[in-house]
Amino acid sequence: MDKTSFGRDSESAYGSEVSSNVTFKLQKDRFQIEESTTKKEIWYEWIRNRLRHYMILELLFSICLVLILWKQYHISSQNDKTIELISSIQSEFRNFKLDIESNRASKRTDSNDNTGNKKLEELVEEVIKDIKNPSIEINQKSKEYPKQVIPNEVNSSPNNSVFQMNAASLILGATVDSSRSSNSDNNPFFGRDQSGYVLIDRSDPPSDKAWCSNEENPILTIDLAKYIRPISVSYQHSKGSGIVPDGAPRRYDVLACLDYYCNNLEPLATNCEYKATSDNKKEQFCSIPFNKNHSSIGKIQFHFRQNHGNVMKTCAHSIRVYGETKEVPKVKERTLKQAETCSELTYDYHHKSWTYNMVF
Repeated sequence: MDKTSFGRDSESAYGSEVSSNVTFKLQKDRFQIEESTTKKEIWYEWIRNRLRHYMILELLFSICLVLILWKQYHISSQNDKTIELISSIQSEFRNFKLDIESNRASKRTDSNDNTGNKKLEELVEEVIKDIKNPSIEINQKSKEYPKQVIPNEVNSSPNNSVFQMNAASLILGATVDSSRSSNSDNNPFFGRDQSGYVLIDRSDPPSDKAWCSNEENPILTIDLAKYIRPISVSYQHSKGSGIVPDGAPRRYDVLACLDYYCNNLEPLATNCEYKATSDNKKEQFCSIPFNKNHSSIGKIQFHFRQNHGNVMKTCAHSIRVYGETKEVPKVKERTLKQAETCSELTYDYHHKSWTYNMVF
C-alpha cells in the first residue's frame, strides 16, 4: 500500500512539472510575439516620421523654387523695360544730333580763314569749360586760346582756304599710341590708362597729371586728330615759380611717321629746347620748316633727348602740334555712354573733388 501511494505521488509531481513547463513555454512564445510586434510598430513609426519630414522639406523647396522663378521673371521684365528705355534715349539722342547737324548745315555760309578759326574757338571753348577751373572767366579763355593756336606765320601756307588747329588735342580726337611709345607710369597693367593727360589742352596743366617714363631717351607717339601739314610744335610744363623742375623735357626731336607702324620716320624739327625764360613764358614753340611733301601727316613721334636735372624720370605735361588742314576742325562726337561719363565726371569735379582726384 505504501508503494502504491508513493507511485501516485510521483506521477502527480511529474504531471505538475510538465504542466509548469508548458505554461512557461507558452508565456515565452507570447512575449516573443509581442516583442516582434512592438519592433515592427517602431520601424513603421520611424519610417512614417521620416517621410513626413521629407515632405515638409520638399514643400519648402517647392515654395522657394516658385519664389525664385517669379523673381527671375520680374527681373527679366524690368531688364526689357530698361532696354526699351535705353533704346528710346539713344533714338532721342540721335534725333537731337541730327537736328543740330541740320541747323548747322542750314546756317553754314561760305567760310574763309577767319570764320573757320572762330568756329574752332567756339567749339573748343564749349568743351574745355568742363575741364578748366570754373573760376576762370570765359572772356579770359577766349583771349588766351588764340595766342596758343596761332603759331609762327612765317611757315604758314599761302593758301587762304586752310584752317589752323592743334591736331594733338584730346577733345578733337587725338590719342597716345601706347604700343609705339615708351613704357609709361600712367598706363598700368591694371587700372585706367592716364597717358592721354599730355594731350589735354589746358592753360595751366596740373603738376600731377602728366605722361611719365623711366626709360632713357623716351619716345611719345601721338595719333593726330586730323591729317595736317605741320607748322610748329610746342611744349608747356605745369605752372611753376619760374624754375623748370627736374624731369621736365629739355631737348627733343619731332619726327613724322610715314606709315602706321612708324617704321619709316622723317625728321620735322630737331634739337627743340624747353628752358626757363626771363618772362616766365609757359608755352614755348619749335617751328617746322615748310615742306610741300608734309601735306598729310597723321602720326608724330617726340624723341626726348635730355631732361632738366638729368634725372631718370621724364614727365611731359602738355604737348601741342599745330598745323593746317582743309577741313573745319570739329570736336569728336561722343557716344551716349561717353556723354554720361563726362556728365558724371563734371559733377564729381564740382561737388566731389576728393572722388575726382582719386580717379584722375
